[in-house]
Amino acid sequence: MAKIVLIEPQSRADHVYKSVRMPRLGLPLLGAQLKAAGYSVSFYMGQGASLPWAKIIDADLVGISTTTSTSREAYRMAGYLRSLNIPVVLGGIHATYMPDEAMCYADYVVRGEADRSFLPLVNAILSGALPGDIPGVSYWQDDVPRHNPCAEPYQVDLNELPLPDLTLSEGQKPLRTIPVMTSRGCPFNCTFCSVTPMFGRRYRFRDPDKILEELALYRGRSVFFCDDNFTANPARSKQLLRGMISEKIGLKGWGAQVRVDAARDEELLALMRQAGANIVYIGLESINPATLEQYNKQQTVDDIIYAIQRFHEYGIRVHGMFVFGGDSDTVQTIRDTVDFALEAGVDSVQFLTLTPLPGTPLFAQLEREGRLLTKEWELYDGHHAVFQPAQMTPEQLQEETLLAFKRFYSLRNLFKNHAVTGWGTVLYRGLGWWLVRSFERKNQWYSRQLKQLQNQDPRPVPLLYRLLKPASGVALKISLTEVRGTLYLRLRGAVNRIALLELNKTLKALLPRCCFHLVINAEGLRFDSEQAAQNFPRFLERLAERVRRLQVILAAEMNYAPKLGRRLKAPRFELLFSKR
Repeated sequence: MAKIVLIEPQSRADHVYKSVRMPRLGLPLLGAQLKAAGYSVSFYMGQGASLPWAKIIDADLVGISTTTSTSREAYRMAGYLRSLNIPVVLGGIHATYMPDEAMCYADYVVRGEADRSFLPLVNAILSGALPGDIPGVSYWQDDVPRHNPCAEPYQVDLNELPLPDLTLSEGQKPLRTIPVMTSRGCPFNCTFCSVTPMFGRRYRFRDPDKILEELALYRGRSVFFCDDNFTANPARSKQLLRGMISEKIGLKGWGAQVRVDAARDEELLALMRQAGANIVYIGLESINPATLEQYNKQQTVDDIIYAIQRFHEYGIRVHGMFVFGGDSDTVQTIRDTVDFALEAGVDSVQFLTLTPLPGTPLFAQLEREGRLLTKEWELYDGHHAVFQPAQMTPEQLQEETLLAFKRFYSLRNLFKNHAVTGWGTVLYRGLGWWLVRSFERKNQWYSRQLKQLQNQDPRPVPLLYRLLKPASGVALKISLTEVRGTLYLRLRGAVNRIALLELNKTLKALLPRCCFHLVINAEGLRFDSEQAAQNFPRFLERLAERVRRLQVILAAEMNYAPKLGRRLKAPRFELLFSKR
């Protein structure tokens, strides 16, 4: 029985909501399909260093799902696995919109919704066939990436899908909150949101009876409806809620993402409360009317105030999500938003920096205008300023967003909403206080990094060019340059054990104690001895301790590449191959 491993990576970058361990449902859905087809399937979620690689490298194929902020970790894993000749399939929203980039790290890429394409692709790979007739699949043929046209988009019938198999997760702690999907799609085309490009502007719904069957499995537990808008179709939402009440599903509690317009439906509010809703997550986005218009949010500040009041009247907590950095936003806008959130009684908040995700109109606009500061994707998590705002500096956007968090999640505000929505709000705010202080401590380096990313000459700055000639006479050419904060180390020639020691000594004196990104081009490197080959991974491991991201480029024909992958304990860096 062929073994398939599915991985949902977690980013190495620190952010406020990193402690939330709830899997997205894409891979558990695909895992259920594979399992029904007779495959042995395992599912893992986490950073590379935390995963059981002894089990993973025993797989016949590995599928990795990507968001933009987790793509770098996915690439590290993919490079490591490919060095062991294990087929790798990348999918998810980032790979969908950056397929050529993803193909640099993977054997195959699945673009768009994978429900109809992943199983046929796995069958083709394991049978040795090319997936030339599978829609939405990218693959290599004759050293050239081929991109099959996608099928007609957004045609997956959700009622044909199996229940996501959350039991596939090995060695993971039991989920505190169970994710449940009832719909896909969203007609509100917000400029910064990647949901609509990925899943379409037409809502697709699961049959309420099928949802009730799934919910019955989770009696007495907490559930999060992971739809982008749970109340998009009020009539359908009410039908489901009535079913939950009449079937006495008896959830411990549940939450969902909704829009402010849900608060204007009295019957809907009453049914939500009766069915056990205890929190709603609302994209409030901004209190600046001009910014709301630029985001194409189709709501007003009065709508926001009314929604908070109405949900509170039914005893439902409000988690307000705001986005800072629109072209009409200033530093004062951010400060006023904190005042508003406290005065309006929002129970908990999510203050995010505007993030231009690939595939969105915002990304296209900022890239066209030359305002992107970096394409270090792990920073695209909503907690790091990655573009040049119109009316403030990136440093101001970064600092003011953190200060906004600290003001809202201060100890003096801990019990402020207790009389309205109870101890749940106190717990959320207490957790927020701790997470924000932890984030501040771990991300002090980024303010310094922002200064490097701005107003710098894009030409490479030569830091070193040297020809090392140890006593043995082995010649190793090394050059080190810097471009906008990224260090590029090029190694050419022969290397033996003594040359590696000399190289390590030289770089130790030259590199900063901690740098963000180091790229090592070792295409022209060859090893003079087995001892040198064994020492090279140790040399890389030592460098990895001093950088946040380490990328190694190898020649594909380099005989040592598979050995290199096997000798590394975990994919601590990205392996790239210059040729296939």
